[in-house]
Formats: sequence, structure tokens, C-alpha cells
Amino acid sequence: MLMTNAEQLSLGSADDIRVGTSQVFFVEGREISVFRREQNWFAIDNHCPHSGASLAAGKCGESVVTCGWHHWQFDLRTGEAIGRPGFKVGTHALEVRDGELWITLSSEPEITHQAVDPADDSASEVDQAVDWRNASRCLVRYGAMAWTGHFRYRSTEPLECRHGERVLIETPRGIEVGEVLSPLLTDPPLNDVGKVIRPTGELQRKLTAMESFEHVRGQRDARQQTLVQELLAEASRRIAERGVAVDVVDGELLFHGQTLVLYFLGMPTDDLGVLASELSHGREFHVLFNSVLEVAAPVAACGCSGGGCSTKQPT
Repeated sequence: MLMTNAEQLSLGSADDIRVGTSQVFFVEGREISVFRREQNWFAIDNHCPHSGASLAAGKCGESVVTCGWHHWQFDLRTGEAIGRPGFKVGTHALEVRDGELWITLSSEPEITHQAVDPADDSASEVDQAVDWRNASRCLVRYGAMAWTGHFRYRSTEPLECRHGERVLIETPRGIEVGEVLSPLLTDPPLNDVGKVIRPTGELQRKLTAMESFEHVRGQRDARQQTLVQELLAEASRRIAERGVAVDVVDGELLFHGQTLVLYFLGMPTDDLGVLASELSHGREFHVLFNSVLEVAAPVAACGCSGGGCSTKQPT
């Protein structure tokens, strides 16, 4: 239960939130994302004003969070949407005192998000504006679901990509390993109706021979396979207990071992966010739920890969 002190509310022990992670709290009827960074704490309203995705599930830098559905970015200090005048989320003051985390809610009203289908690529003209200038593209297959996407290469260093080579890519989920399906091309990719396709992520470089060897060995490692299977079983059990209408079907640990993705069939719900936080607690990696039917959102515009967020409801 939330403890109160004048206008402040206690969120519990500050140590419950690890550096580099986020959690969601339900405070006075509001859903608040709390981010702990190396140097600072931030609290903002959880839902992106674009499509309503959980910002706690977004990719977070030191002071900017990127929403995972359409890559809208928000300044954690001000709540302002970067490059999108007029859009913002509420911000709230945090204080750590004697090891306890306290929040002071702002008087700003919670902003209701626009009713936009997150799978609708034509939701915003702004989202369609992708800058492929001074960049090459490469078709890459990635993830346990064998998704394919056009990845942007912006380095000035020459790079020769051959079919089947392994490359390091960055997606909204983190750093991953992909397989090259095409050479580098300079013309922007187009869809069936001639519109420019947004990049799925960034192509960083080719894997070294040792990295490729370690990656394959890790995928075959019995301990890693056991870990994934245990989490699949635990997630399925908790989902059944909650009566959530989804099925967890597969899982994978991403390249740097910092994110474990659990794939599910069904509609994303807030219950999956709470469950992701529970499964992440006390582990060295972050658990993320990702719909098998929804490719991780492309780079260029808001926070959750089909329903996985690190959330927590205080008791």
C-alpha cells in the first residue's frame, strides 16, 4: 500500500529498481513510469500520447526514452516529445530519502493518447518521413521468428555484406545478431504502393569470427536452453493463473545477454507488462514479451514490443 507524507507518496525501497531499468507504479489513479539511470531518477506518465504504448517498455538512454511502437522520443526531464511540438507526457518529482523512493505527482492532467492502431503504418505522415540520405540499406533476417527488415547503415567505414554473413544490428529490443540477405544498396526501399519503407533498425557491423563462434555456441549451450525453457514454463504458469488469453510459444536471449524475449500469440495486455517485471526481478537480464505476429517497430518515430514492459504495481 502506498505510504503518504504531506504531498509525497512512498513507492517503497529505492533498491527495488536496478540501475538501467524501469518500473510502472499505479499512483492515485495514474500509471507512472519510473526510470533509474546512472546519475538520475525520472518519473513520467506511462502511456505514449501517440498510440498509448507503455513508455516503461521503451528503449531508454540517460535522459531520453524511445517508444517501441513507432519510436516517438520523449525528454525524461521535461516530458516533451522530441521534434513533435505540442506533444508531451506528464512529469513527476522523485526523491530518494533514507533508501526510500518518494514521488510528488504534478498537477498536469494525464494526456489521453490518440486512437491509433499500432500496426497501422499509415497512422501519421510524420512517421512516414524517413531520411535515407547518406545511408545504405541491407535486407537482414533476425530473431527466433525469422523476421526480415531493411536495416540502415550510416557509417563512413566501407562494409561489404555477403549473403549469409552474420551482422550486428540494433532494434528496439536491443543489440541482436542478424543474417545478411542482400548486398548494401543506396536507393531507399519502397513498398507495393511506392512509399518509402522505414528502416527496421541500424546495421552496425559484421561479427568477428570469434563473436560468430561464441554466438553459435551460446545458442547450443545446454544451460541457456534450460534457462529459456524454465522461463517459458514459469511464464505460461503465471499467465494461466491470471487468466490472460495468450500463449507463450518460444524464447531467445539476445546477443549481449541483457534481454530475454518471450514470444506469444494473442493480444498484448497490461498483465504481460506486470509479468515481465516479475520475471525480470533478481535476474541479470530484462524479460520482454513480443508478439509473434508483430515485428519489432521500425526506427523513425514511440514503447513496447507487442506487449512486454517492465512494470510493477506497488503493494
